[in-house]
Amino acid sequence: MTAPEYLLHRLPADFHRRLENWGEVMRDRSRQSVSPTYEVCRALAKRAGQGAWGSDDPEKEWNEADADAIERAWRLGGSYRLGKQVSGIIRAYYLLGQPPFLICRQQGIRAREFPDIFVRGVEDFQQFVAQMENRVHNSAQSVMTTV
Repeated sequence: MTAPEYLLHRLPADFHRRLENWGEVMRDRSRQSVSPTYEVCRALAKRAGQGAWGSDDPEKEWNEADADAIERAWRLGGSYRLGKQVSGIIRAYYLLGQPPFLICRQQGIRAREFPDIFVRGVEDFQQFVAQMENRVHNSAQSVMTTV
């Protein structure tokens, strides 16, 4: 789902892409299964120079490892720390793919308040994910010891 134009300049671009990837991997509805026979016939048709076998657009690659890291952070406390309303907004936007007007109606917020709440929630979740990744990469240093 593409963010509305008025939000794109306010969201952290790299983290927004990570959250979109997370939503697409968790939904997994846009990827259609293809039979092996179709793949063989398509490859043979391409070799023969016939391009009428579906679209030649490259499929969007998903970073499933990154999506798992985001999901782990979400389940380990990201959704809890953001609060019920903000976590509901982020979940509805990225995981369920709902448009902002529907999210506003479900959450009971005004449409003009949505961008501020949404951007603040994404930034807070980004900080939480960064803390989680820092703990994973520096696990030995993050354990407090008393001497």
